[in-house]
Amino acid sequence: MKITDIYVANVLGIRAADVRLAKPVALFTGPNGAGKSSLQEAVRMALTGDTVRVALKKEYGSLVTEGADGGQIVVACGEQANSVMLPSGKLKRELDEDPRLPLVLDAQRFAHLGAAERRSFLYDLMGVKIGVDEMRARLLDKLGFRADAVPAPAAARLAAITPMLRAGFEAAHKEAADRARGAKQSWRNATGETYGSQKGATWRPAPVEFDEAALRKLTGDRAALDDRIGELQQQIGAADAADTAARARASKIADLRTRAAGYAKAVELAQLADEQVAEFLPKVEALRVLAGAAPAGTECSCPECGALLRYLNGVLSAAAAVGARDADAAAKLPEYEQGLKTLQNAVANRKRDLEAADAAATQLRALEDDAENSGAAAARESGDAARSELADLQRRRKQLDTDIATLREIERRAAGAADLAKQAAALHDDVAAYEAIADALAPNGIPADLLSEALTPMNERLVALAEMSEWADVTITPEMDIFADGRAYALLSESECWRVDAHIAAAISYFSGLKLLVLDRADVLVGPERDRLLYWLDDLAYTEQIDTALVFMSLKTPPGGLPEAIEAFWVEGGQVAPAGQHAIREAA
Repeated sequence: MKITDIYVANVLGIRAADVRLAKPVALFTGPNGAGKSSLQEAVRMALTGDTVRVALKKEYGSLVTEGADGGQIVVACGEQANSVMLPSGKLKRELDEDPRLPLVLDAQRFAHLGAAERRSFLYDLMGVKIGVDEMRARLLDKLGFRADAVPAPAAARLAAITPMLRAGFEAAHKEAADRARGAKQSWRNATGETYGSQKGATWRPAPVEFDEAALRKLTGDRAALDDRIGELQQQIGAADAADTAARARASKIADLRTRAAGYAKAVELAQLADEQVAEFLPKVEALRVLAGAAPAGTECSCPECGALLRYLNGVLSAAAAVGARDADAAAKLPEYEQGLKTLQNAVANRKRDLEAADAAATQLRALEDDAENSGAAAARESGDAARSELADLQRRRKQLDTDIATLREIERRAAGAADLAKQAAALHDDVAAYEAIADALAPNGIPADLLSEALTPMNERLVALAEMSEWADVTITPEMDIFADGRAYALLSESECWRVDAHIAAAISYFSGLKLLVLDRADVLVGPERDRLLYWLDDLAYTEQIDTALVFMSLKTPPGGLPEAIEAFWVEGGQVAPAGQHAIREAA
């Protein structure tokens, strides 16, 4: 960036500055409070839009020189220029914006950044890309894969890790390391052994011998047992049914015996009841006749002689003539009739009892004959024997089940040995692959490569600048610490820090292509160090490493005997003029 013109009016301590730069290095000098820093800040505001002394736009009015209504800044690079109007703060931009400008306009800016900000800035400055796509490409290269020929397992692993790069190398490294540990644990769970990298590469499961013929024989034996057990269970069921029937029959026989035992008594009682009716019936008949009641039975005529007959209770007899009615007999007749009825009911009951006893005796004989021919005892003995055999067979079947289960487990292990070998090999591949990814993402992996790409040329440039300036060698470490001749930046004196900042700003100017350097407060250097500064800037201009350098320092009088590439301007009372004009006025 070659600045050709600087115009500042009524901004901070500058009332009027209309400077045309004829040489690469412009040295602005003057007494303290003359406006040098105001000029430097005005240039910064025009190029970046940033202000130093105020933070809010509504405060821009305080940047206008006291007593003036408005201020203006114009910084031109040939035909193009940026301008700022105050107090509005409106910026008209024709020059290209560059995010690296603030670090060449303010040489101390880099040292004030944090470590992460310094690293990020250097990556950007040196063109080191750290996006996810770039990191994936670097990771593929580190792992030895071509982007167009990544095996599917490797692609799957990378797909699990690369998104974590958005959170930074540390997060991605941790994810890869965690996955490697998880794969080791899975290997241990699968094999039942302790994992080792060499062991995992060659591990194979122990060979498993399986006797298929033995398994077939055992399963055949068990099937035969099942058939026999089924037969025994049916036999036991039949025996139990026969025993149940025998018990029911015995109970029935006992009941029938009890009932049949009353047969003789029933015959006796039936005969007695018949005799009582036969004895009592004539009395009732006689009493009926005396009472003049309608004779019992049915009257009919004899078919031979025509005599009147009466049929009663199966007996045919001559019908008695109806005589005179006896009142006493009529009074007794109902009682006699009831007695007869009672006796007749007793006859019927005794007959039923006799028939029931006879039927029970008949059933008893039949059941006793059936019990003799049932074979219940033999069935019971057969059931007991079947139960004993069944218990033995069930014990044998249980042992067969155990033996078969053992052989099937051996069969499963034999069949799974090849699968286990493949699984263990795949898990070992995962361990090795994720460990390789973790190593690539570790601080001494890709991050170190990135830092090397950014720091190596930067530090080499700083060494070259130190050789030109004859100042201390400046080094930026991978931890983003700054050293000068091996001493930490925080331990340096003010002038040493200033020289370190100047070197870093010059290196940034070089790598950014801006070729612009702004150094304020250069009066911190005195004597030989000030001379080295001027000759260093002259060398930078001569070798075309800078297009423009603006240097500001406090001096009592304008400098003389400057190198060829440097021109001086005197700043005093808010006015800026070439130092030669001031010397002429002083001489006059």
